[in-house]
Amino acid sequence: MKTEQDVKEIYFPTPKLIEWENGVRQYSTVRGDTEVLMSYVPPHTNVEPHQHKEVQIGMVVSGELSMTVGDVTKKMTALESAYIAPPHVPHGARNETDQEVIAIDIKRYKADETYTSPEDYFLNIFKTRDLLPGMEVTFFVEDWIEIMLAKIPGNGGEMPFHKHRNEQIGICIGGGYDMTVEGCTVDMTFGTAYFCEPREDHGAINRSEKESQSINIFFPPRYNRAKTKKIKADESS
Repeated sequence: MKTEQDVKEIYFPTPKLIEWENGVRQYSTVRGDTEVLMSYVPPHTNVEPHQHKEVQIGMVVSGELSMTVGDVTKKMTALESAYIAPPHVPHGARNETDQEVIAIDIKRYKADETYTSPEDYFLNIFKTRDLLPGMEVTFFVEDWIEIMLAKIPGNGGEMPFHKHRNEQIGICIGGGYDMTVEGCTVDMTFGTAYFCEPREDHGAINRSEKESQSINIFFPPRYNRAKTKKIKADESS
């Protein structure tokens, strides 16, 4: 019989610290075939190009990072763009600033998934809109993944309980809120991640006075499926 802690570990895994020789610290949480890494990159630090069988998606949360995927290098600022490094495509980064950079990286490999990317490997903002009254969201979309930045209003702002056919992962990147998955509730603080499989019931409420912010990832896209159809049509034309 699973204990309450066992159940919590399924939806809200305890982060494991990984420390690299160059000073980079990563907090890793895993469920199934997907790993979320909250990465802290010291000033003037190189992350040497490397590759692996997993696809890797990333976004800067704080600071500025020079990111290279394949032979393309772009400067990434906080929450303005995302990168996709397909399987076996070299990728690396450099923090050229005097400030620590915080970034989120997600690694995933499922044999039945196809991991496409833009020609230059970087995603720009697709659209910003209100998902619910007072809840502004911003989307980045590729045909197999959708990234949604969400601002949850304070004083009871909430995402009502629901379930859907998509896998969903969420990471708190500002403020705090209560997140519930399948009856298991956790106080989300900066860096806390949750994992939600298809058809698992989930919802959130911000009981504090201040707005909170989260990064939410859907496999496949949930809200912008029309764009993914256009991507596929353009590729086949």
